[in-house]
Amino acid sequence: MMTAEVNDRDLFPAEVHGWMLAPAAETYTPEDLYAYIDGASELYISYGFRKLAARRYTRQGWPEITVDLFEMNDAGSAFGIFAHSQEEPDQEIGRDSEYLDGLLRFWQGNYYVSLLCSPETPETRTALMALGRRLAQRLPRAGERPAALALLPENGLIGASIRYFRHPAWQNTYVFLAADNILGIGPETQALLARYDQGAERPVVLLVLYPDRVAAERAFASLRANLRLPADGEAALKLADGKYLAAGLEGSCIAAVWHGGGAAPCGQLLAAVRNKIAAFEKIGG
Repeated sequence: MMTAEVNDRDLFPAEVHGWMLAPAAETYTPEDLYAYIDGASELYISYGFRKLAARRYTRQGWPEITVDLFEMNDAGSAFGIFAHSQEEPDQEIGRDSEYLDGLLRFWQGNYYVSLLCSPETPETRTALMALGRRLAQRLPRAGERPAALALLPENGLIGASIRYFRHPAWQNTYVFLAADNILGIGPETQALLARYDQGAERPVVLLVLYPDRVAAERAFASLRANLRLPADGEAALKLADGKYLAAGLEGSCIAAVWHGGGAAPCGQLLAAVRNKIAAFEKIGG
């Protein structure tokens, strides 16, 4: 497998639109990443970070371009860290990309790449996009989005809201589930969060995929006990904030829906999710 460190010379072009690659190169691992991005290192580590190659491009009289190339455990980890803060993604560069105010981010294969140049000008944007394309051409092209994304019903799905993770730190991203890891989210699981557009409502769907049915049943029993869900685990429960929560176990997956529009639409969205899971598992997804 190609790594950022071994192929450093090949990955980073020497020049792009007048910006020259600075000779200094920095490499970080999970043990010392905090020294480079203190306060945010745990975010990357929680997504399966392996190694960072940091390089800079300079041009006389122009702002510096910083390139951070993160090698992750796999394509799912690369997609996960990209999706963690996505707002308006597209597919212009790499597998998915996003450009906002002098920051270009994209993922491809098991790599997540961040390019920053501030303040932004038309010239710096042109240089960032060109550099991003050059890097994408040199990175491995293998790697698809996680197959688990197919479990999310398409109708009303807000694509930019999708979050994919394997660490319990992110289970409360949209709604508070619990302070503890009551669902047993970890390296052997896959978790998804997403929002839906249903008129005035923005319900939230949580999916957790387990390696087998036994693990899923154990986690579902924990969910029911901690949230005091009805015995069948499927009837919608009205929460203190007025929203409704419904959850169910389907195969080796747990699905939960938070909905502010009432018990009926909450149950309907859960049913749609469960139907997707059942169809997915039937064809061996």
